[in-house]
Amino acid sequence: MSTSRKSKESRARTLEALWGDDPGRSSRGPKRGLSVEKIASTAIAIADAEGLDGISMQQIAGRLGYTAMSLYRYVPGKEQLVGIVYDRAIGPPPGRADTGAPADGPIDGPGWRSGVYHWVRSILRVYDRHPWLLDVTISTPPLGPNQLGWLEALLQELSDIGLADDEMLHLAMFVAGAVRDLARTSLELAQAPDRTGVSVEEMGENYARAMRELMDGSRFPALSRLVASGVFEPGDTAYNDIAPSLDFGLRRLLDGVESHVRPAGGAVDA
Repeated sequence: MSTSRKSKESRARTLEALWGDDPGRSSRGPKRGLSVEKIASTAIAIADAEGLDGISMQQIAGRLGYTAMSLYRYVPGKEQLVGIVYDRAIGPPPGRADTGAPADGPIDGPGWRSGVYHWVRSILRVYDRHPWLLDVTISTPPLGPNQLGWLEALLQELSDIGLADDEMLHLAMFVAGAVRDLARTSLELAQAPDRTGVSVEEMGENYARAMRELMDGSRFPALSRLVASGVFEPGDTAYNDIAPSLDFGLRRLLDGVESHVRPAGGAVDA
């Protein structure tokens, strides 16, 4: 079998697995005792308790009272299983923010800016419920019904502000990627005490001390200035709290988008 044919068959099997039990699709025939949905929900429960590495066909089958081989009638393999579980775990996208309500966080004003921030806070809550999602290796752009739903929800917030179609997609992918990466960094730092035996508070203090000791003004002039100003010193913000970086970066990003579309007559306050 050619590589191209294998790739096409793999893609077809992946899409069938992702969309086969989708509630938006009609189903015919009698209800079966086992389904993709049951397999996925069991896998999610395992991952919530044990992490992504805890998922295996054998363990899922054991919990459901089936043999591992019987699962392959519904899910072609481990790769497809992880894709299905990822899509089911992120769930449906949030509804659009109330444009007449105060912003969901520090993004000033109603409209598309607060809508983007509402989307960001919503996906962060998903990562908080299922932190193992951040361990999933992304091997394709969004394909599952829920993944596409989340992308659609973010594009809806950007659809009437004056961006070209490709710019909308680029911005949406950048926001989603930046939020995921910051969330993963925060999770890894939060998990560090379990690996090292050093508390988050101690890690913050140790890092600040190391930065003071390592700084060479001639080699790291910008970092040296920040160290001298005390920005690395422990404060009210936890060592792994991404909120200040995320909020500042998102505000400045959206400021830049406003500046970009304003000359073109974009309705930036919509």
